[in-house]
Amino acid sequence: MTFVITEPMVRKLLNAIEPGLVEGLGKPIPGQMCVEAAISFALGEPHSDGPSCVEPVVRASKIALNDKRWSSNLARAKGLREVAIAQLGSKGVVDGRRYLALVAEGTVREIVPIALRSAARHVPRHAESLEAAAVRCEMEGTREAALAARSAAANAAYAANAANAAASAAANAAYAAAANAAYANAAASAAA
Repeated sequence: MTFVITEPMVRKLLNAIEPGLVEGLGKPIPGQMCVEAAISFALGEPHSDGPSCVEPVVRASKIALNDKRWSSNLARAKGLREVAIAQLGSKGVVDGRRYLALVAEGTVREIVPIALRSAARHVPRHAESLEAAAVRCEMEGTREAALAARSAAANAAYAANAANAAASAAANAAYAAAANAAYANAAASAAA
């Protein structure tokens, strides 16, 4: 059976999404449901996060995205608006394995480099290795590139944690020295 996407269906979906999307299933009220429930709502199906026209692997990935921490329900709606429309009619059409492979590759090529470059700004001593890992991810988009990026990020995080621990110890020592100096000054004043 072919799924037909109609303009009124898309309008109803957008009207359900525009007020915002919530984490979790929510309620069948515009602005109070998740992205998959908004699709079920637009299709006139019972309230659920399993719309009949969406490929299960696509559905699972969209639920995972929907339920991540967003700055607001409106930001979630804005971020998932186009993908909500794109998944209409994906059931039986989209190859789930191929879809996941493309999502993984796209994440390695597009998202991981952003995170690595952000880390490089915070840990300048590791900026060169983080940038090299970012470029490799962009060029290859492979599991191996992602593993190399993980290693570079772990090394940078270790260095940052060590630097933070050293800074914290120095701050504690400075505080203790200041406290001792203040006590010594108070004692000296009292003795005088």
